[in-house]
Amino acid sequence: MVKQVDNHTFYASVSDWQWVSHTQTEGWVTAFLREADVRFFLGEQMACVGWVSKKWGKSMLTITGECFRSLPFTEKQIYAFFEDIAQIDVDIIYLNSDSLYSAQYEVGIRQAGFLRPVGMFSTALSKEISLNQPLLFDKSWQRNLRKATDAGLRFVIANEHDGNVLSTYVRLHNEMEQRKGFHDGLTVGQLQDILSQPLFQLAWVDDADGNHLAGGIVYCRGDYARFLYSFTTSDGRQTSASYLLYKGWMDFLALKGVLRFDLGRLSPAKHQKNNLFLFKNGIDGTTVSYNGEWIYSSSKWLPFALYIANKYYWKRVQV
Repeated sequence: MVKQVDNHTFYASVSDWQWVSHTQTEGWVTAFLREADVRFFLGEQMACVGWVSKKWGKSMLTITGECFRSLPFTEKQIYAFFEDIAQIDVDIIYLNSDSLYSAQYEVGIRQAGFLRPVGMFSTALSKEISLNQPLLFDKSWQRNLRKATDAGLRFVIANEHDGNVLSTYVRLHNEMEQRKGFHDGLTVGQLQDILSQPLFQLAWVDDADGNHLAGGIVYCRGDYARFLYSFTTSDGRQTSASYLLYKGWMDFLALKGVLRFDLGRLSPAKHQKNNLFLFKNGIDGTTVSYNGEWIYSSSKWLPFALYIANKYYWKRVQV
């Protein structure tokens, strides 16, 4: 049976569970859901954080990621959890799972009444690198890593997170977002909340004079890590700083005993986003899929209305 609990009970309960998505951690929830109507759902084998929002007279529960006490899970466990979640008093439930795809997961959640949404606005693809094996790169990566080395760049873990460090990262990160036409920038407060937990770490790539040419944030829990955020300056692009950033993280995490490094969602496409896919795909690894997007509603028209709102009101890009 799934219970709604307070935040302290939730975080204490899942602290030793095998899988906890970065979106389910206290730092992440505090950073991005501080003003939201947050709900904490705790079952025997599964748990999740969600938030309720209201728009145009309708209410929606949004869940991004989950927690699992142990892996692998069974169809019955998935079914039991989401059948209880479906009883929440809202008009529509939207779920975006970043746990690795499982047929048992799909069977269980479909039996609980969830379906794929009318249109999806996030890719479920990612790539995992095994860090207990030698790293292999394609020719472009090999060439750019040599370029970064020849330029005297160095990878540096940021062990201190004072105000200057936070503001510098946010400024450089948001400058890159603006260049690319994105508008979901970070704030200093959000970055402070994230880095307040040791599960999240920040690293730089600096030139010989100590100027930050690239930076990135990684979530690391147990033998698993995921790349979350990064930026590269104009000078960093000229010296291939982003290549050294990823390589530096992989070397650092391997020394910590991390076995799986998730590069984050991949977006293969026919347009410009394919460049990021090609960049990440230059590292030898395994292409994987998350369980992805699901939706539940007793209304037949609300899933279509949500699709229209996503595409034309919020102007999200369909994938």
